[in-house]
Amino acid sequence: MTVEQTSPLNDPVPDTINVHQRKRHKVKAASNINNSSEKTQAALETLFLGYTTTGAEEGGTPNANEWLIPPLIMTLTWCSWWFICRSSDVSGSVRIKVVSALAMMILAQGTPAAFFLPLMVSVSVVTPKPQVEPVYFIQSPAPVSKPNSRLQELYRWKIADFIYPNEARRLEAIANGSFKPENNLPLGLDVWQNRIFVTFPIWKSGIPATLATIPRNPSLTGGNRSPRFSPYPNWSWHGNNNCYGMTSVFRITVDPCGRLWVMDSGITDVAISPRQTCPPQLLIFDLKSDDIILRYRLPDDQVKQDSIFTNIVVDIRDGKCDEAYAYITDSWRYALIVYSLQQDHSWRIANNLFYPDPLASRYTLHGITWRWNDGIFGIALSPVDPDTNDRSLIYHPMSSFREFVVPVSYIRNKTLADLNPDAFQPLGEPRATRNGHASAQAIDRRGILFQNLVTQDSVWCWNSQQPYGYRPELLGVVGHDNVSLNFPNDLKVDNELHQNVWVLSNRLPHYLYAKVDHNDYNYRILTARTDKAVQGTVCDPNYDIVPQQPPVGQDIGSSFGFPF
Repeated sequence: MTVEQTSPLNDPVPDTINVHQRKRHKVKAASNINNSSEKTQAALETLFLGYTTTGAEEGGTPNANEWLIPPLIMTLTWCSWWFICRSSDVSGSVRIKVVSALAMMILAQGTPAAFFLPLMVSVSVVTPKPQVEPVYFIQSPAPVSKPNSRLQELYRWKIADFIYPNEARRLEAIANGSFKPENNLPLGLDVWQNRIFVTFPIWKSGIPATLATIPRNPSLTGGNRSPRFSPYPNWSWHGNNNCYGMTSVFRITVDPCGRLWVMDSGITDVAISPRQTCPPQLLIFDLKSDDIILRYRLPDDQVKQDSIFTNIVVDIRDGKCDEAYAYITDSWRYALIVYSLQQDHSWRIANNLFYPDPLASRYTLHGITWRWNDGIFGIALSPVDPDTNDRSLIYHPMSSFREFVVPVSYIRNKTLADLNPDAFQPLGEPRATRNGHASAQAIDRRGILFQNLVTQDSVWCWNSQQPYGYRPELLGVVGHDNVSLNFPNDLKVDNELHQNVWVLSNRLPHYLYAKVDHNDYNYRILTARTDKAVQGTVCDPNYDIVPQQPPVGQDIGSSFGFPF
């Protein structure tokens, strides 16, 4: 059989030619064109269509390129489409330009438009996956990776010691085990005039006094930065175990009327096997005379099994000292005790928002990991709102990363509190997603909240008067130090004309779960004026908070140096 040879230039393309023949005719024709622009056109045609001048003759079998290159080109093209459509960095205008270029190349080669129609439509229509970026605000907190503090260290101790009537009595107490210096851990504090009051709960045996004082000014201690503690009001109130004195005090508060409110939990051996040695009682002392004004024992129906009363704040309006209210936290049985001085009566309030968050019950600090299920713990009172003539109680469970709030008018009336559980509300957003545990907190007259972040070795602040709420990016750093602020436990704001914030750090996890190195300084008291403590931070009332979007790719938490 002979095959008729015809010139490619003169070979007509019959109407009935099949698809492969039609494509081969085009390529054969292109290979014989001498014009350089037409050669370029032919090269592009070969690249995008997958056929070469060496293809099979009419009616023959197409070469490998005819079958391999088109699927490869299509795969690469669709991969490019996927990247373009999923990338949030590719703008709509760029996508349109890409589509236009593809369309021009495809149509110029005579390729059926239907082949790339899905690509063209999808690239034009599909938009990037939305990236929801929260609004954040300009501020300048210090990174927690480096020590930085506006707080001045006033005192520090390697071990706590007490002033006994004489040295012989002290040595006798050590010999008989009633005083074990290594077991004495300072926990709570407050300040009035020239005295600092410090509590020593009976965590273990050998703690001779549960409440003591030291001079406020180190010059009164002869410059000694580790002074001995003097039992308050005197030794007769301590160590009797007869429930007529003090048993085990966690925290205290000084009111604007010059009175010291002492919440005596009555629980001893807390770190070993807690036992209710004496009934919980509220004591009030006149600080001008150090005489007791009132002793109020909590009714049995307000004390549950394993209740532990850990914190107290006092609410006084317009200088009416006799109309004071005290708010007391029960951290292990998740309740708030409200006491009215005028009525000499108390009531217990429960709410679901007093409970701990199970996801926040795990703590890790300085290589020590433990679990606590402590509920409502840190409490603070806002200034009086001139519009409502009311205050807010801002509080948080210890094992939680959130703040909560309730108008004080609701908790001053037990019936109102019980009938309106929704009056208790979350305040803003969680301060962190991990390591956001806070202990004590307090608010100054300007509405600046100070709080101890125990698993951050930090003291933070928040301006409750700004309109953007409680949120991580609006929290400033007053101080951070892995040494001097190792587990900042208690915090108070005093009642002076120029208010000061006071912080006590005590390495509590080492005391409870590891070993305290008594060759090192373990307990500290630090202080600063509240206005100086927040100056230049986002908490400063003069700070210009400007809402804006965070820089591309920047995590909000990490931008502040916190390991969120």
